[in-house]
Amino acid sequence: MKPSFTNAQVRKELERQLERIESAIISRLQYIGETFVNNARLNGKYLDQTGNLRSSIGYIVMKNRKVVKENFEKSGKGGPKGVSSAKDYINKLKLNFGNGYVLIVVAGMDYAAAVESRGKDVLTASSIIAKKDLQAAVRNFRKMLK
Repeated sequence: MKPSFTNAQVRKELERQLERIESAIISRLQYIGETFVNNARLNGKYLDQTGNLRSSIGYIVMKNRKVVKENFEKSGKGGPKGVSSAKDYINKLKLNFGNGYVLIVVAGMDYAAAVESRGKDVLTASSIIAKKDLQAAVRNFRKMLK
C-alpha cells in the first residue's frame, strides 16, 4: 500500500496545526491581559489624582523573549508618566524570562505597592481573577492536546 501524501505534506500540516495552537495560546493570554487591565483600571478603589497610577497598569505577552501583544495607554484624565513608568518596569521584568509564553502585568508607578498596603485594591482582585483564568486556560489546552 502506498500513501497518498508526501513527507513534505505531513510536515506542512503539522506546522499548520502548531501555528494554530500557538495563535490560540497568544490570543488567550492577550484576552487575560486585557481583562486584567480593564478590571484593574475600572475597579481600583483609590483616588487617582493625576491619572498616573491607573495609566501605569499594563501588560505584555511574550513568545520566546519577543513581545507579541501589549497594552499601555493613558487612562482617564491624563497619566503620560504612568504609561512611561509601566513600560520601564515591564522592560526590566521581561529580562527575567526565557523561551516559552509569558504574560506580565504591572502597575508601574513606584507607589502602587504603598497604595495596596493601605488596603486599596490596585492589582490584587484582578490578579486573583487572572490566576483563575490562566489555570482554566492551561486545563483547556491540556485537554485539547490529548
